Amino acid sequence: MYRFRYVATVLGLMCVGGILAACTFTPSAGPCEFTANVPLTAYRIPDIGSDVFGTIGAGEAYEAMARTSDGWLGFDPGIAQAGNVGLAHHRWVQLNASLSPSCMTDLQMVTLAQVQADIEASGG
Repeated sequence: MYRFRYVATVLGLMCVGGILAACTFTPSAGPCEFTANVPLTAYRIPDIGSDVFGTIGAGEAYEAMARTSDGWLGFDPGIAQAGNVGLAHHRWVQLNASLSPSCMTDLQMVTLAQVQADIEASGG
């Protein structure tokens, strides 16, 4: 009788563990969004010396679209830009400790050169 309960308990725990593991490792669906905790300067390209696009106010949320290895996050500013598509459409903020969505590892990794090439290709 003891062995039966032991085997049933082990099998039950394995089934429950398998169900929970499936839930735990399911990738999150939906866009990768970030919210500015403090006002942030948005730039045209991922370079501190580039033209300033504007300021993101504290509490504003945007969908992150790309990132660079040196700490820039590209996002869709949500406004039409004639001729600007792809990376040329993105605007960029520098990452800091208050701006670090967990979904960042899923974002496209790009370089400044790629962004500049997209801008040139779109006539900008």
